[in-house]
Amino acid sequence: MTDYGTPFRSLMRFYEAEAKYSASGAPRDRDLLLSTLHPEIVLHQPASLPYGGEWRGREGFGHWLDSFTQTWTNIEPVDPLFYTCSPDVLVSTVTMRARARSTGLRIEMPMCQVIRFADDLPIEWRNFAWDTALMLQALRQ
Repeated sequence: MTDYGTPFRSLMRFYEAEAKYSASGAPRDRDLLLSTLHPEIVLHQPASLPYGGEWRGREGFGHWLDSFTQTWTNIEPVDPLFYTCSPDVLVSTVTMRARARSTGLRIEMPMCQVIRFADDLPIEWRNFAWDTALMLQALRQ
């Protein structure tokens, strides 16, 4: 695996904590996950999604995480690629697989994430889903 520097290592810590929390659901693992983020993190999600909008601060990110994991299960990022845009910005492309909790339907689609770092922690996170209409359809059937 290529080392893209401190932001990349910080992101890998987040992904490891996310996997641990997703598997356990334990409050201590949620707290560990949130500690991998800058206290002033801002997460941007497509507004059309049930968990869409802007989520501010670690607790706001935590509320988004709770909503996201109540919506999707079996979340699996496949073949992530990382691109360094500047010393404090990474772009990640990935194929996301997930199952809608409400319907049991699976989705698989490309996604892009643009993540800005401050003090070696993610401070701004923008998610771009390839097809939010497909996501909404999977949630409603």
